[in-house]
Amino acid sequence: MKNYLFLILIVCLIPITYAQDSIVNYLNYKGKIVEKKYATQIETIVKKDTLWQVISYFGNGKIKKFGHFKDKDKKQPIGEFISYHRNEQVSSLLFYNNQAKKNGRSQKWFSNGQLNAIGIYLNDKKEGAWKYYHYNGVEASRIYYKNDSILKSIIFDEEGKQINVPLLSRNAKFKGEKEKFDSEIEKLTEDIDYQIKGRIYVNFVVGIQGEIKDVVINEELPEELHQLIVSFFQGIEGWEPAIHMNRKIPVNFTVPIKFKSR
Repeated sequence: MKNYLFLILIVCLIPITYAQDSIVNYLNYKGKIVEKKYATQIETIVKKDTLWQVISYFGNGKIKKFGHFKDKDKKQPIGEFISYHRNEQVSSLLFYNNQAKKNGRSQKWFSNGQLNAIGIYLNDKKEGAWKYYHYNGVEASRIYYKNDSILKSIIFDEEGKQINVPLLSRNAKFKGEKEKFDSEIEKLTEDIDYQIKGRIYVNFVVGIQGEIKDVVINEELPEELHQLIVSFFQGIEGWEPAIHMNRKIPVNFTVPIKFKSR
């Protein structure tokens, strides 16, 4: 089974493979360093003058995150960090000061290009008015912070009308919890009639209506099998969307699937 990560090596990494002060890490879907055969993303660390430039890539070779550190162990971030969605839309902009603390304006965007949130950090603490937006671009909440503590919140519905409700945040969850979702995945592995050895990783988004969308598989598979897996995930029902600062937001998930040998 070929992996798109190998294409990244050929196209993007060969120019620096033999350069001095450069590192290539293979990462799993949790961001932990693993053997190349288990990787779902790649990270390059290259010395640039006095700083270390770190770029991580999705399994399809597109940039996931870009930034600099004072050290190759990535413990002291500095300057601007840019993150991207899988569709190449900018996901977030964040700045770190010389003390490796978040400082200055922070912005986030949804994958549809609409603003997600905007506010100010002062030495790693949220400060002043932060604005959070619904997926449709309408302001959802205005939260006032002092030294990272909430002083006041103003809430708006999806049409921009101020409403009097408690501030709410919760994770996306599957009805019946993880065990129920795992049993859905087992149906897929039992029904597959292909000779597949090992594990593949399926990335998907739980949308604001609880639907599964944007299904991505890192590994290269036969087209018929690829479509079968995508359709299977898109057909799963039972997710409740995530809520953050009183707005429904899309959330990314990665699920490892291990096929039984036949």
